[in-house]
Amino acid sequence: MGNRVYFNSKKARDMFFRKCLESSNLRTWGQMAKFLKIRRSTLSNYRNGKITLSEVFYTKLSIKLNKEDKEDLYKNISFLEDNWGRIKAGKITYSKYKSIFDKGRKKSIETIYKKAQRFMNIHLNDELAYFIGLFIGDGFTNKYHQYYLIQFIGHKKEKQFYETTFSNYCKKLFQINPKIREEKLGNVIRINLYSVALFNLITKRFQISAGRKSRTVLIPKEILNSDPAIIKSCIRGLYDAEGCVFFDKRVFYKNPYPRIDLHMNNLELLKQVYAILNKFEIKCSLGTTGKNLRVIIYGEDQVKKFVKEIGFSNSKHLERLEKSK
Repeated sequence: MGNRVYFNSKKARDMFFRKCLESSNLRTWGQMAKFLKIRRSTLSNYRNGKITLSEVFYTKLSIKLNKEDKEDLYKNISFLEDNWGRIKAGKITYSKYKSIFDKGRKKSIETIYKKAQRFMNIHLNDELAYFIGLFIGDGFTNKYHQYYLIQFIGHKKEKQFYETTFSNYCKKLFQINPKIREEKLGNVIRINLYSVALFNLITKRFQISAGRKSRTVLIPKEILNSDPAIIKSCIRGLYDAEGCVFFDKRVFYKNPYPRIDLHMNNLELLKQVYAILNKFEIKCSLGTTGKNLRVIIYGEDQVKKFVKEIGFSNSKHLERLEKSK
């Protein structure tokens, strides 16, 4: 049995099935059901979210999607391990032996509560601020049945970064080993952490809502009100996740002209970043027209100042800067 596919919203699920129908030779939902060799009522349950979609069916349906659609859809789904269904079996067992299970329930609840809250008072240091910044850029969290999932989405070129730097942060801060999964289609990797305590840290202490957050997430007040080093670490994490280093090589520049770009569909977050960079005297511009929502740092002097004051930990940026020397 393969993994199960969870759509992060109804909109994402509807878009997936609509795009799959459009990209295939199938014209009706009935034809799609025949293609998958399932009943139409079962397909309806998949489309309505009553049943989670198997990874096999997901792959079969999405194989003809174009690259852009695949990458957009990857950002709006999550995979859970194939043993998720054992929870249902546990519920049946509990109903049969309720009196036995209830004897230790009170003590178990107290233990579970303590475990679920164990990160709430963790000291806010550079490492934790960096983790939150990275989560703001690439992270997603939600609750599925009894699973509390914290997921990061990156490019396959970043696999080494997540296997080393990111994993070391997780082990040091939370004693958690991330599960890194390379997708069969596209250039996406998913990094999963399962922890109710980490879920509570992100959603309750730092007030970052579960579910889709790209348009609404902000840098938490606790970090904004902290020491400059903490704020810088958070910004470094955000740029490691979503920043882009590039060099304009058009002929009217004597030498390649360096820029650091942060392009996100969240104007309020970009305003925060813009204000913070100016606070540290790093000159930048804020684009706010149409889809041009970005903070750009121009020129060799300002790029060097950013690297000195904020810096990068992600090898994809460090290598690009190294090649320019």
